[in-house]
Amino acid sequence: MILDEIVVHDYGLYAGRQKACLTPPSKEKPIILFGGLNGHGKTTLLDALQLSLYGPFAQISNRGDLSYSDYLARCIHRGALASEAAVEVAFHHTADGKEDNYRIHRSWRMQKSGHREHFEVYRNRKRDVTLEENWISHVEDLIPVNISSLFLFDGEQVERYASPENSVQLISTAIHNLLGLDIVNQLEKDLITFSRRKRAEDKNDPEISAIEEMEGQIRKMRKKTCDLKQERAALKSNHIDPARKLLSEIESKYRQIGGELYDIRTKIEKELEQAEQELSVSKEKLRSLASNELPLILVHELLKSTHNQVVNEESSRRSRIFVDLLDNRDQKILDMMRDCGADEGIVDSLFSKLKKDRDEHRKRGEQDISLDVGLDIGIKLNVLIDSRFNDLAEEVIKEMNNLKIANVRVEHARIQQSSIPTDDVISEIASRREAVVDEIASFEKENIRIEDEINQLNRRIENLEHSLLRAIESDIQAEGERQGRTRILDYSKQARTTLSTFRETVIARHVDRIENLVLESYQQLLRKTSLITSLTIDPQSFELTLCNGEGHKLSAECLSAGERQLLAIAMLWGLAKASGRILPTAIDTPLGRLDAGHRKYLVERYFPFASHQVLLFSTDEEIMGSYLDVLNPYIGRAYHLYYDDSKGSTQILNGYFDQRQAA
Repeated sequence: MILDEIVVHDYGLYAGRQKACLTPPSKEKPIILFGGLNGHGKTTLLDALQLSLYGPFAQISNRGDLSYSDYLARCIHRGALASEAAVEVAFHHTADGKEDNYRIHRSWRMQKSGHREHFEVYRNRKRDVTLEENWISHVEDLIPVNISSLFLFDGEQVERYASPENSVQLISTAIHNLLGLDIVNQLEKDLITFSRRKRAEDKNDPEISAIEEMEGQIRKMRKKTCDLKQERAALKSNHIDPARKLLSEIESKYRQIGGELYDIRTKIEKELEQAEQELSVSKEKLRSLASNELPLILVHELLKSTHNQVVNEESSRRSRIFVDLLDNRDQKILDMMRDCGADEGIVDSLFSKLKKDRDEHRKRGEQDISLDVGLDIGIKLNVLIDSRFNDLAEEVIKEMNNLKIANVRVEHARIQQSSIPTDDVISEIASRREAVVDEIASFEKENIRIEDEINQLNRRIENLEHSLLRAIESDIQAEGERQGRTRILDYSKQARTTLSTFRETVIARHVDRIENLVLESYQQLLRKTSLITSLTIDPQSFELTLCNGEGHKLSAECLSAGERQLLAIAMLWGLAKASGRILPTAIDTPLGRLDAGHRKYLVERYFPFASHQVLLFSTDEEIMGSYLDVLNPYIGRAYHLYYDDSKGSTQILNGYFDQRQAA
């Protein structure tokens, strides 16, 4: 299954008709990235997807205990006084080698008598009325609503699954839904209700009173649970969401006035000091070079001429000495030839040649000696010109580059330093930000308290129901003489026992595969195969047990907070794999409250491989910078959910926090 498009019309924060193409351009780019600040419509878009598919059965974030009609009324955009709203999703699905294209349209209009919903289903561009009437059963074949939370979830809620108590709840619910045991559970509850009714037909007063008392307690606790859920929904919509939106606005203003620079002012000052030191070192090196031979480069040609002059003068000096030696030598040679009786013509010819050679040396020796510095000076000049000047040039170029870089760093640091706001400018908004953060923490604490109270009530209700069941079964034994009713109740008990045995057998048969998939997902996220080498799920209690490389059991509390959250992600991922369904994955607030170190694991090892199509709804504090660089090769499409304060509505724009082009 691949989602192709989502359309919202006057829905929630979205005014008018807004749409986004969701089809990945290729298998190598499965990620569709949405960026938006808190309160700007990310969760609303994910809710629209679920509402399109499931209607009144959708597991929507902020519905709480509102009726479906009241929820639809609240979802109509108020900015333009719209009287109707619509959501639409298009997708294609391949089954038995055949691909079908679907478009689901769900709209509703405000009327005096209430809100009337209009629902249409198009298959392969043709409206299919039969499919509309049976859509709930059809969508259950595609992506059952009971396991939709494994594929469409809020990243911030993952933190709840990291606790042992909530992980048991997640694993139990997921395994029952994946294996179709929710039907078995419902049948068992129906049999209990049936047994209770049959026994209530012939109860004496004390027994009726006991059962009625327990039933009354159950009703009261269920009502209190319902009230708490409404309180939780109100807390989120009236306090938590507005506070988060306010915090986003304050942080945006904080950045605008240079708050981020203020936060790193010590680092900037240190960088400026270091850059100034490097600049000073470069200048000192250049001064040192200039105080030695470096200025002589300016008279390079003059030094070459001087060197040539020294060489010539040395040659002239040698020629003068040489001429005197040649006179004596040539005369001796001529005398020896005459003594040997050589032909006078040959002697005269040799005399002419020798005389010519002496004249050339004599002429060379007549050159003026103006410098008279000696050959050692010429050698030093030659070394300076041919070798030292090249080395000096390279040193100067290197230091000039260092000087330029140091100047740039100093200038950049000074600009940053000058942009740092003063304490009096930043203090007010910093105090506001801190106050809002504290307020959100207080609201979150209250939300957790309500959640814990709801869980406690659910456990008490479950315990009372078990007590009620035991009371009924005990009475069945005491009323053995009532053969007809007893037989029915016995059969009911046998059926419940059979269902219980069937449930345990099915779970035991499949739990090994689920354990392996969750362990494989966790090791893939952490890449620490030695940290957790085995993982088991108790088929009865659904408690998760971890073992390290030495075979020692580890409790979840032994893991760091980040490792526990990655374990929760691994459970969702492994359970999704266990479903055997090839479905898209959509994650709201994908990095949740993970620290930077563990965020890296999700970005590198989970998001690109979570599914063949991955929808990420991120704030500007999550997938940015290096995380965005890592994901870029896998991003097929990117959108910015831009909220216009003046219009009070959100637009879907192409790009990711950097463009302003309508999608």
